[in-house]
Order: sequence, then structure tokens, then C-alpha cells
Amino acid sequence: MARISWFLLVVLCAAGFLVLVKLSSLTNGRGMEGRIFMAALALVGVIVRCYFTIIEHTLIGWGKEAWQNTTLDTDGLWSSLLSMVGLAFISWLPVAAVSYFVPPSQEWREAACQLMAAFGCEYFCMGTLALVVFNNFTQILPQHVLPAMIKSGASFMLCGAALVLVPLSFQTVWNLLPATQGTFVRALIASSASAYFLIAHARFMGLLYLSSRARIGWEE
Repeated sequence: MARISWFLLVVLCAAGFLVLVKLSSLTNGRGMEGRIFMAALALVGVIVRCYFTIIEHTLIGWGKEAWQNTTLDTDGLWSSLLSMVGLAFISWLPVAAVSYFVPPSQEWREAACQLMAAFGCEYFCMGTLALVVFNNFTQILPQHVLPAMIKSGASFMLCGAALVLVPLSFQTVWNLLPATQGTFVRALIASSASAYFLIAHARFMGLLYLSSRARIGWEE
């Protein structure tokens, strides 16, 4: 039941966020935008805390025991959300810089963007682990994350590839569903796919960190 609880919580929050986004476009000019925006941010914050808590449980309770605790740690919900926004900015700043500064006429521009996007996924994963382990925003800066990425070994590259499955699964399922089913139904089904991969990614990252924690050396 514990796994289903985490899954349902993430699905409902994700679907609720999409419904609120749709609702905000329908209530334009009625003075409700601020409340809808804060509610949507709160739902995203809950998803972030779910993501963090699953990683934390994996690190603390090796193996199946991690799923026995279904308590969501909501401490620092807003700070966790801000930290993830900052981490995303740092992670994908290189690809944004290449896309902006390199002229489209350059043949190597697309390849460079893809390489920087892949690097951003790897950086984001290691930065997320740093946030969970240290609970300190300064630990996601390059001087801390880049050495850990190098020490972790080639196996950690799988984390970046697995991260892509989260938005890709949502987009694929959303596009396959007919528009006649309505926004909420499409959001609920598509969110179910992405929630599965998000939870699996959190577990995978936690287990991979446990297997390479000695090489990374954060806890020495």
C-alpha cells in the first residue's frame, strides 16, 4: 500500500496543477490569478517534497524498508521548491547560453545544445542528491557537484537518461489521448505515467548513490 500511496499523491498533485493552470486561463481578469498561482505552486512543492522524501527514505532504509514509511516530510516545502528552481537554472544554464549565443548558422550548434542538455540532466540529478544529503543550497554549486559527478563513475549517467522519461512519458500519453476526454481526465492519465517514472527515478538515484557513496566521499 505504501507504494500506491506515494503514487496516488504525486498523480493527484500533478493533475491538480494542470487543472489549475487551465483554470487560470479561464478566470483571466477576475482577480483569482494570485490564489490559483499560489495553489499551483503549493502542489508543485508537494511533488518536490515527495521526490525528496522518497530519496531520503531510500538512503535511510536500504531496500524494501524504504517503502514502509509513508509519512511525507513537508518541512521546508517552499525552500525545497526554491532550491529546485535554482538547481534547474544552474543545470540548464549552459544549454540556454549555447542556444542564445551561438548563431543558428553554425553546424555544431545543435550537437552542442544536445550535449549541454544531457550534461544538465546529469548535473540536476547529482545536485538533487546534494540537496537531500546536505539540505544546503550552497552544496549544489559547481565546485561541489562537478567533482562528485566525476567520482561517481559512468553508471551515474543512467540517472540523466532516466530523468528524461518523466516529461517524455507525460507528453507521449497526453498526445495519445483524444482531446474529447477533457483536460482533467487527460491530465490524470498522463500524470500517472510521469508519476511512475518520477518515483522510480527517485528510488533509482537513492540506490545508485548508496552503491557509490564511498567514491563520491560526501559523508567522509
